[in-house]
Amino acid sequence: MSNPSPQVVVHGEALLVVEPEVADISVTVRTRARDRQTALERCAARQAEVTALLTAVDDAIEDTETTGMSVRLEIRDRRAPGEPVASVHTQATVHRLDLVGDLVVALGRLDDVEVFGPTWRLRPDSPAAERARSDAVRDAVRRARQYAAAFGAELTALVEVSDVGLSGGGFRVAGAVDSMAPFESNGIHLDLTPARQQVHGAVAVRFTMSEPDREVFRA
Repeated sequence: MSNPSPQVVVHGEALLVVEPEVADISVTVRTRARDRQTALERCAARQAEVTALLTAVDDAIEDTETTGMSVRLEIRDRRAPGEPVASVHTQATVHRLDLVGDLVVALGRLDDVEVFGPTWRLRPDSPAAERARSDAVRDAVRRARQYAAAFGAELTALVEVSDVGLSGGGFRVAGAVDSMAPFESNGIHLDLTPARQQVHGAVAVRFTMSEPDREVFRA
């Protein structure tokens, strides 16, 4: 019975730093009044202004969705009656990154509107993820060849490949190096800093290799 071929197991890694593809902006309309009806009417009017503004730059918007709506009684002083507060939460995904600053400023000028963001990110199906995984595989092959060569052997076959990452995936994304993106709008000057994204790929690979050179063990 022949002996099984020796194996080498390596982890390959890759790190890419790429520009973000989209930016998320969260917009909250919050109005208060003495009665619920008035609070709702004011909220609807303000939300219509937000919708109109987003519609005006529709070519820059990739997606818009309402993420929540609430009407509640806010009590500031236990000795006084509560005040009805109505709110609507909207999230816009912007793919024209050069217009993000102007959009944030325009939304921020609206009464009863709170703006949060932008949050820079890659799309879930970003090509950068595939590039990171491919680079990680190439790194694994390079490492495995180096190990085999150190024993005077060569790789002979691929046995197994598995992702090493978060939630079963072989890559993760995080904000990284900042790059300045200045703009000026109606006298207001802001310096937005889109966070370039770190895309990390990792893979575990198992190979078989030829018999080691016995002289290696005598060195």
